[in-house]
Amino acid sequence: MGKLKEYIFDYIQDHQSERQPRFPHFNQPLDVLVIFESDQIERNDAIKSIQQDLRRRGMNTTQWGYVAKKAKDITSPVLPQSRIIGLEDYNLFGKLKEETIHDLRANHYDLLLDLTTHHCLPLHYLALYADADFKVGLNLCEGIHDMMIAPPDLDTELARPEVTWLYDLMIQYLTMIKSND
Repeated sequence: MGKLKEYIFDYIQDHQSERQPRFPHFNQPLDVLVIFESDQIERNDAIKSIQQDLRRRGMNTTQWGYVAKKAKDITSPVLPQSRIIGLEDYNLFGKLKEETIHDLRANHYDLLLDLTTHHCLPLHYLALYADADFKVGLNLCEGIHDMMIAPPDLDTELARPEVTWLYDLMIQYLTMIKSND
Protein backbone atom coordinates (compact mmCIF):
# COMPACT_ATOMS: atom_id res chain seq x y z
CA MET A 1 0.00 0.00 0.00
CA GLY A 2 2.95 2.33 0.67
CA LYS A 3 4.12 2.22 -2.95
CA LEU A 4 0.60 3.00 -4.14
CA LYS A 5 0.40 6.00 -1.80
CA GLU A 6 3.76 7.24 -3.12
CA TYR A 7 2.58 6.75 -6.72
CA ILE A 8 -0.61 8.75 -6.05
CA PHE A 9 1.40 11.53 -4.41
CA ASP A 10 3.81 11.67 -7.37
CA TYR A 11 0.88 11.78 -9.79
CA ILE A 12 -0.80 14.64 -7.89
CA GLN A 13 2.50 16.51 -7.62
CA ASP A 14 3.15 16.17 -11.37
CA HIS A 15 -0.30 17.58 -12.16
CA GLN A 16 -0.16 20.63 -9.90
CA SER A 17 -0.30 23.99 -11.63
CA GLU A 18 3.04 25.70 -12.14
CA ARG A 19 4.04 28.09 -9.35
CA GLN A 20 6.09 31.24 -9.66
CA PRO A 21 8.07 31.41 -6.40
CA ARG A 22 8.87 34.83 -4.92
CA PHE A 23 11.66 35.25 -2.42
CA PRO A 24 10.38 36.88 0.80
CA HIS A 25 11.47 40.38 1.84
CA PHE A 26 12.51 40.30 5.48
CA ASN A 27 12.22 44.08 5.91
CA GLN A 28 8.41 43.81 6.01
CA PRO A 29 6.04 41.69 8.09
CA LEU A 30 5.61 38.22 6.64
CA ASP A 31 2.91 35.62 7.03
CA VAL A 32 4.75 32.37 7.73
CA LEU A 33 3.35 28.84 7.69
CA VAL A 34 5.34 26.33 9.75
CA ILE A 35 4.78 22.64 9.01
CA PHE A 36 6.05 20.11 11.52
CA GLU A 37 5.64 16.61 12.87
CA SER A 38 3.95 16.83 16.24
CA ASP A 39 5.21 14.68 19.05
CA GLN A 40 2.84 12.01 20.34
CA ILE A 41 1.83 13.99 23.43
CA GLU A 42 1.47 17.22 21.38
CA ARG A 43 3.85 19.21 23.58
CA ASN A 44 5.86 20.69 20.70
CA ASP A 45 8.12 22.86 22.86
CA ALA A 46 10.61 23.34 20.00
CA ILE A 47 7.83 24.59 17.71
CA LYS A 48 6.70 27.02 20.40
CA SER A 49 10.21 28.48 20.66
CA ILE A 50 10.36 28.75 16.85
CA GLN A 51 6.99 30.51 16.85
CA GLN A 52 8.24 32.97 19.48
CA ASP A 53 11.40 33.66 17.49
CA LEU A 54 9.41 34.34 14.32
CA ARG A 55 7.13 36.71 16.22
CA ARG A 56 10.17 38.52 17.66
CA ARG A 57 11.26 39.00 14.04
CA GLY A 58 7.90 40.66 13.33
CA MET A 59 6.34 37.76 11.43
CA ASN A 60 2.82 36.40 11.72
CA THR A 61 2.92 32.65 12.17
CA THR A 62 0.57 29.77 11.60
CA GLN A 63 1.52 26.22 12.53
CA TRP A 64 0.20 23.01 11.00
CA GLY A 65 1.41 19.77 12.53
CA TYR A 66 0.83 16.10 11.89
CA VAL A 67 0.69 13.23 14.34
CA ALA A 68 0.02 9.60 13.42
CA LYS A 69 -3.13 9.23 15.53
CA LYS A 70 -6.68 8.38 14.55
CA ALA A 71 -8.32 11.16 16.47
CA LYS A 72 -10.45 14.16 15.63
CA ASP A 73 -9.69 17.66 16.86
CA ILE A 74 -6.16 17.03 18.10
CA THR A 75 -4.88 19.97 20.13
CA SER A 76 -1.50 20.98 21.44
CA PRO A 77 -1.48 22.36 25.00
CA VAL A 78 1.64 24.39 24.20
CA LEU A 79 0.36 25.68 20.84
CA PRO A 80 -3.42 26.02 21.20
CA GLN A 81 -3.73 28.12 18.02
CA SER A 82 -1.94 25.59 15.84
CA ARG A 83 -3.72 22.99 13.78
CA ILE A 84 -2.66 19.40 14.45
CA ILE A 85 -4.00 16.93 11.93
CA GLY A 86 -3.97 13.16 12.14
CA LEU A 87 -4.86 10.06 10.21
CA GLU A 88 -8.54 11.11 10.12
CA ASP A 89 -7.59 14.00 7.81
CA TYR A 90 -6.29 11.64 5.10
CA ASN A 91 -8.16 9.14 2.94
CA LEU A 92 -7.39 5.45 2.50
CA PHE A 93 -4.79 6.25 -0.17
CA GLY A 94 -2.92 8.73 2.03
CA LYS A 95 -4.21 11.88 0.27
CA LEU A 96 -5.46 14.86 2.26
CA LYS A 97 -9.24 15.03 2.42
CA GLU A 98 -10.86 17.87 0.48
CA GLU A 99 -12.07 19.75 3.57
CA THR A 100 -8.54 19.74 5.01
CA ILE A 101 -7.12 20.99 1.70
CA HIS A 102 -9.75 23.73 1.71
CA ASP A 103 -8.78 24.77 5.25
CA LEU A 104 -5.08 24.74 4.38
CA ARG A 105 -5.53 26.81 1.22
CA ALA A 106 -7.86 29.30 2.93
CA ASN A 107 -4.88 31.52 3.79
CA HIS A 108 -2.03 32.78 1.66
CA TYR A 109 1.48 32.81 3.12
CA ASP A 110 4.64 34.63 2.11
CA LEU A 111 6.89 31.85 3.40
CA LEU A 112 6.52 28.18 4.24
CA LEU A 113 9.04 26.58 6.58
CA ASP A 114 8.77 22.80 6.33
CA LEU A 115 10.45 21.42 9.45
CA THR A 116 10.02 17.80 8.39
CA THR A 117 13.22 15.94 9.28
CA HIS A 118 12.47 12.63 7.55
CA HIS A 119 10.36 11.29 4.69
CA CYS A 120 6.74 11.67 5.86
CA LEU A 121 4.12 11.55 3.12
CA PRO A 122 1.35 13.27 5.16
CA LEU A 123 3.62 16.28 5.72
CA HIS A 124 4.66 16.31 2.06
CA TYR A 125 0.98 16.73 1.19
CA LEU A 126 0.76 19.73 3.52
CA ALA A 127 3.77 21.33 1.84
CA LEU A 128 2.41 20.54 -1.62
CA TYR A 129 -1.04 22.04 -1.06
CA ALA A 130 -0.01 25.07 1.02
CA ASP A 131 -0.52 28.40 -0.72
CA ALA A 132 2.86 30.04 -0.14
CA ASP A 133 5.04 32.30 -2.27
CA PHE A 134 8.27 30.61 -1.19
CA LYS A 135 8.71 27.14 0.31
CA VAL A 136 11.79 25.98 2.22
CA GLY A 137 12.55 22.48 3.49
CA LEU A 138 14.98 19.60 3.60
CA ASN A 139 15.78 17.80 0.39
CA LEU A 140 13.37 14.95 1.11
CA CYS A 141 10.89 15.19 -1.75
CA GLU A 142 11.90 16.63 -5.12
CA GLY A 143 9.76 19.42 -6.52
CA ILE A 144 7.86 20.67 -3.48
CA HIS A 145 10.24 23.29 -2.12
CA ASP A 146 11.72 26.32 -3.82
CA MET A 147 14.81 26.14 -1.63
CA MET A 148 15.97 22.71 -0.53
CA ILE A 149 18.48 22.21 2.23
CA ALA A 150 20.67 19.13 1.99
CA PRO A 151 22.93 18.80 5.03
CA PRO A 152 25.78 16.36 4.39
CA ASP A 153 25.07 14.08 7.36
CA LEU A 154 21.54 12.86 6.55
CA ASP A 155 22.63 9.48 5.16
CA THR A 156 21.02 7.43 7.91
CA GLU A 157 17.87 7.61 9.98
CA LEU A 158 20.06 7.97 13.06
CA ALA A 159 21.47 11.22 11.69
CA ARG A 160 18.05 12.94 11.64
CA PRO A 161 18.50 16.60 12.57
CA GLU A 162 16.75 18.41 15.39
CA VAL A 163 13.91 20.71 14.40
CA THR A 164 15.48 23.77 16.04
CA TRP A 165 18.77 23.14 14.24
CA LEU A 166 16.92 22.89 10.92
CA TYR A 167 14.99 26.10 11.64
CA ASP A 168 18.19 27.98 12.54
CA LEU A 169 19.81 26.77 9.32
CA MET A 170 16.82 27.86 7.23
CA ILE A 171 16.77 31.34 8.76
CA GLN A 172 20.53 31.64 8.35
CA TYR A 173 20.33 30.74 4.65
CA LEU A 174 17.33 32.97 4.01
CA THR A 175 18.93 36.01 5.65
CA MET A 176 22.29 35.32 4.00
CA ILE A 177 20.72 35.11 0.54
CA LYS A 178 18.70 38.28 1.15
CA SER A 179 21.78 40.18 2.37
CA ASN A 180 23.56 39.29 -0.89
CA ASP A 181 20.80 40.77 -3.07
